[in-house]
Amino acid sequence: MTGMKTSTLKNLLRERIDSWLESIKDERVKALAKRDTIVSGGAIASALGGEKINDYDIYFRTKETAEAIAIYYCGVFKDTVGERKAPNGRSVNPEVKIEARTNCKGVSEDRVIIYMKSAGVAGENQPTYEYFETSGEEEVDKFFASISEHKENPIETAELITVELKSKEKYRPLFLSENAITLSDKIQLIVRFYGEPSALHENYDFVHAMCYYDYDKHLLNCPAEALESILSKSLVYGGSLYPIASLFRIRKFIARGWRITAGQMLKIIFQVSKLDLEDTKVLREQLLGVDQAYMWQLIRAIENKDNAQRIDHTYLAKLIDEIFE
Repeated sequence: MTGMKTSTLKNLLRERIDSWLESIKDERVKALAKRDTIVSGGAIASALGGEKINDYDIYFRTKETAEAIAIYYCGVFKDTVGERKAPNGRSVNPEVKIEARTNCKGVSEDRVIIYMKSAGVAGENQPTYEYFETSGEEEVDKFFASISEHKENPIETAELITVELKSKEKYRPLFLSENAITLSDKIQLIVRFYGEPSALHENYDFVHAMCYYDYDKHLLNCPAEALESILSKSLVYGGSLYPIASLFRIRKFIARGWRITAGQMLKIIFQVSKLDLEDTKVLREQLLGVDQAYMWQLIRAIENKDNAQRIDHTYLAKLIDEIFE
């Protein structure tokens, strides 16, 4: 399939963001989003490479806007489904918090976190998680519909609250996680990280995803190294705060016909070797680094493990095989 022209892609991105912005009813939030919206990640690479766009990852230039977006959609959640309570009467509606988190380089970062109080963990009959980045919206909607059929075991945990809305409005929230808000119509709002594109890309792993579109300036920036990677379908690892998540992502790209050299894989392995993966906090932070929907079951299994169980390669391999294979 022929890749999209940059002029066509710019207009496509502008039209999609215009459409999403029109769905925001709070004028202050809409104005902040217009000023600070940045599209980056796989959507631009897919379009330029002639592949189907699975979703549009939207980031924000400032903490003020990321926080405002998170608060707005938590409000939409509450307005849609009403006050949700645990059996003891305690509210479990999502809240937005600013928390200091230490990354793998030992640097403390202020993060916008969507926090959900646990109302109980689903049992063995819960629906199996799907990897939403490779699923179409129809499959996502079916997944959330299936949740409503298991009312005796709703998935309402500190990591995830799902919501199935009765209306079919565009850009309705499909689920809220600690890091992001996934809307219908292929929009994902990343609130965990914010900043200029150069700062956002410090959290990225592969250089092909480092193209970006600045909505306010109507500017599409495609670095030469990113374009070369897209055209050759070669994964080039630029270094990441989340090398564990990068290893998981490689499978997806290989399935789509991309390739990676041994040297690039060694870069990832070297970074992983510097991590203390026996520290549950470090491991959790790594697994939350990219695709939280994909990693959620593994994280929950680790956090719920017997305290006597040591986290080693055998234990992790068993969990991963049971959950993801």
